[in-house]
Amino acid sequence: MLRILIIMLAGISTALSGCATLSRDECQSGDWHKIGMQDGSDGRTEDRFKTHAKACELDRSVVSKAAYLEARQKGLELYCTQVRGYREGSLGQKYLGVCPAHTASQFLTGFEFGRSINQIEIRLSDTANGIYSVSQKLQLLSTSEADRADLLREQARLQGEEERLKGELQKQRAKADTLVATSRKKN
Repeated sequence: MLRILIIMLAGISTALSGCATLSRDECQSGDWHKIGMQDGSDGRTEDRFKTHAKACELDRSVVSKAAYLEARQKGLELYCTQVRGYREGSLGQKYLGVCPAHTASQFLTGFEFGRSINQIEIRLSDTANGIYSVSQKLQLLSTSEADRADLLREQARLQGEEERLKGELQKQRAKADTLVATSRKKN
């Protein structure tokens, strides 16, 4: 019985530590400026502070919301750029609406470019998977001649779609490269 209790406590401890947003050392150091700056530059919402504070509550560490929020705003200046928007969109990330009004439009311009590229890459991957699937079916000895003819038409259609998507992707990347280069010249 004691062994089961120890295992359960270890499991609960592991689960709770997995929920913590900060380590014990980070809580005890109390560098809320650094924590706020990091969260801002990562595009995290202001609610993240509550999660941090709760994590540090267990250690009875002192928290500084003012220092956190001030630094988070500075971090958002690094996050809310066209280049970062492009990066986030191209990685398929979500935008949480954290950019101030004066920088939101430039972030969203980059984000939409990145997101369009991400969507093309997903469609391209799906098309490649479709081509592979058709080619596997064509290799089966049990495939009838009628099915084989349908599969060959499907394969040709998918290969055409793949070429079209590659061209579209190349155009979008060229536009994004121009956007990023223009943005960097401004900064």
